[in-house]
Amino acid sequence: MMTAREIAAATVQRLTLNERVQHVLLMASTVVLLVTGFSLLFHDLPIARWLLWLEGGVEGRGVIHRWAAVVLMAVCGSHFAYILFTERGHAQFMLMRPRRKDIRDFLQVMRLNLGRPGAPPAFDRFDYRQKFQYWAFGIASGTMILSGLLLWFATEAMAVMPKWLFDLLAVLHGRESIVIFLLLFVWHLYDVHLRPEVFPMDWSWITGRISLADLRARHPVEYEALRKAGRIHEGK
Repeated sequence: MMTAREIAAATVQRLTLNERVQHVLLMASTVVLLVTGFSLLFHDLPIARWLLWLEGGVEGRGVIHRWAAVVLMAVCGSHFAYILFTERGHAQFMLMRPRRKDIRDFLQVMRLNLGRPGAPPAFDRFDYRQKFQYWAFGIASGTMILSGLLLWFATEAMAVMPKWLFDLLAVLHGRESIVIFLLLFVWHLYDVHLRPEVFPMDWSWITGRISLADLRARHPVEYEALRKAGRIHEGK
């Protein structure tokens, strides 16, 4: 049998280079979009005026915002193609589908958080938090891209849609960015990097690997599936 130190030192691949590049580009483009969007949305605040100055004024902010939007659209398109045309991408997507077990897991975690007795749920490759964040961000990205394109090509959009609908899209585009900010930087950042189980960081988004100890503790269902498939070994 492997010792505890050997198990902790052993790792298994969790994210491929392709998936890590997608994640980094998605993260970078979203951060730029949020910063440049907030500098316009909250232009009356001192920090927003300072950001606008750094971005080269309103015109420079618009250029940066649009280039970041192009990167976001390219990443989303690449991810969609990855799901459709690669075996691994399709398999990952199928594991990301919501299931009834996710609801049971959520309710069990809530009971434990309220001090009720019981065992923590056994998670597969993706738990209910990761699935919710994935789908919420995916839907939000789609609606933001659609409304952003209509705002980008405002003249063409105004020719085929009423003014009140265009104004509503402008308001929703700005307000939805606040929801994305809360989702990413309040929940996702804490969940992935600041929770006691992973603090100070889950390094898999950089290295692409997770230790067997962490895999067994945080994703026991996946761990058992890999062990039974012979992809990991506890003994020599």
